[in-house]
Amino acid sequence: MINALGIVNFPNNAVKIKGMSEYRTIAAMSFLGRYRIIDFVLSNMVNSGITNIEVLVREQPRSLVEHLGSGTQYNINPKHGGIQMLYPDHQAVSDAYYHDMFLMNENLEVFRGSKRKYVVIAQSYMICSINFEDVIKAHEESGADITCVYGETKKGKTSFIGCKMPKLDKYGRIHEVNNNVGYDNKANILTETYVMKRELFLDLIEKSYEISPLFNFIDIIKHHLGTLNVRGYKYDGYLACVNTLEEYYRINMEFLNPETFAQLFKEGWPIYTKTNDSPPAFYSSTGHAKNCLIANGCVIEGDLQNCILGRGVHVEKGSVIKNALLLPNTYVGPYSHIEYTILDKHARVENQKEIIGTKDKVVYIKRRDRV
Repeated sequence: MINALGIVNFPNNAVKIKGMSEYRTIAAMSFLGRYRIIDFVLSNMVNSGITNIEVLVREQPRSLVEHLGSGTQYNINPKHGGIQMLYPDHQAVSDAYYHDMFLMNENLEVFRGSKRKYVVIAQSYMICSINFEDVIKAHEESGADITCVYGETKKGKTSFIGCKMPKLDKYGRIHEVNNNVGYDNKANILTETYVMKRELFLDLIEKSYEISPLFNFIDIIKHHLGTLNVRGYKYDGYLACVNTLEEYYRINMEFLNPETFAQLFKEGWPIYTKTNDSPPAFYSSTGHAKNCLIANGCVIEGDLQNCILGRGVHVEKGSVIKNALLLPNTYVGPYSHIEYTILDKHARVENQKEIIGTKDKVVYIKRRDRV
C-alpha cells in the first residue's frame, strides 16, 4: 500500500461519444465485451497499492453506480480503503463552469479529510497500464512539485485529437502545454495523470477561483508552469484515448490483435471488473466465429468474423456479421448482414436485414432501438 489518495477524473465538457454519451458517461461504457472503461484506471490504482480512491462524477451516474457498487470487485479490503463517488452539492451556473475544478472545490472537505501524503489524479477515458508506485518514486527523486505522465504516439494525426501535448526541456521540466490538432503523427501526449503532495493539491483548488472560475485542472497547472517545478514522466506502454465514437470503435477492435492485447493484459497486473454469473457462450451447429472476443451468455447461431460481443448477445441462424461491436444483450435476427457497426445495449435487428458501414464511417444503432 502506498501513501497516496487516488482521484479518478472525468473528461472536459467538449468530449462526447456521439450517440453513446446520451445514456452514460465515458467511464461507464462497455469495453471488449466484459469490461467498462473505468476498470483500467481503477485496476492501475489498486495494482499500484492505492486503496483509497475518489471518483469524480459529473453527470449520468446511474450506469457507473451500478457497475462500481461497493467496489469490492477491485480487490480492496474495506478495512483499509474503498471507492467513493463524489458529486457536486450545488448547480454550476453553466456548462462553462461545470468542470473538474468546480467538482474538486465542491468536495474540498473530502480531500482535506484524507491523511495521505500524495494525490494521484488519473483520467477515466485514457486506457493504459501505469504503475503509479513507479511514478511516485520518480516524483520524489526529481524533487518536482507536480509530475505529469505522458506517452508517445505515432498516430497523432488521427488519434488523441484535442488531448494535451507537453513540451519539455532537456532536464525533463514542462514549460509549455498545447492541444493536439493533428499536425504530426509523432507526438507526446499527456495521459492527464498527475502526482503531487496533497497540501499542494489543496492549495491549487483553494486558489483556483482567484485565477479564473472557468479554468479546469490542467489550465491551473499551465498557469503555474513558470512558478512550480512541473516535470514529465514518460510512460512507454500501451496508450489510447476514448474521446470519439470512431476512436471507441477503433480501440476496441485493435484488441483483436493478440500483440495489442498482450500489451495491456499482462501477467501480474490483473484488470478487475464486475463479475456476472452467466453461462458460457453457446455455439449451435450453424454457429461459427473467427478472430472474435465473445463474452459469457451469448448464443451464436450465425457466422462472425472480427467481432466483439458483450454478455447475453444472441445471433440467429443465417446471419453474417463482420467487423462489428455488439454491446450486451443485443439481438440479431435470422439472415441479417452487418458490417462495421456498433449495436448499443438491448438494440434489436429484426426488420432491417442489411446494415453496412465502412472502416472510416461506422454505423451506430442506438440503445434499445428495434430496426
